[in-house]
Amino acid sequence: MTGFCRTLAFLAVVSVCNAAIAEEHVVRIVSDYKNLRMAFEPKRLTIRAGDTVTWVNEVAEEHNVFSYPDGIPKGAEYLKSPIMTKVGEKWSYTFRIAGTYEYHCIPHLPMGMHGQVVVDRPSPAEEFHRPTREQINAYRLQLEKYFDDDEFKYRPRAARKAAKKTGGRHSLHQASHR
Repeated sequence: MTGFCRTLAFLAVVSVCNAAIAEEHVVRIVSDYKNLRMAFEPKRLTIRAGDTVTWVNEVAEEHNVFSYPDGIPKGAEYLKSPIMTKVGEKWSYTFRIAGTYEYHCIPHLPMGMHGQVVVDRPSPAEEFHRPTREQINAYRLQLEKYFDDDEFKYRPRAARKAAKKTGGRHSLHQASHR
């Protein structure tokens, strides 16, 4: 067997092994009218690179899965599902890059509907993606589909973390009124 053939055989075995150990995970998209809350359950999920997460809408309510502009590891793709409106509607994503992925539901952002997927290990601050002005503007346009410009604005990850520590659930994105 030539070196090229051995390399191809090795890569085929690795691909089969990786596919065999990759897992499927489910995050339920919950609209709990009785307790007046919208949530991703589980809110935080730890998985391995190569695993797939499927978000499942449990009621006929508008929900999506959307990354914060700076809420993904460097080199990763944004989570950006379509709006799901039907019971049982699903959206899946296979995570290939290690690190922390922070996401939310745009229509229910004021209710604090957000979640996190950690792939292999949490990301230290310096490993998060630094969005360009164009990426922040594109995110702002998504928010403006649901909110007036003065209601919610993009806040960098550090500001979101500080608001979380002080218990400011709704202040994650609320614009400051001066």
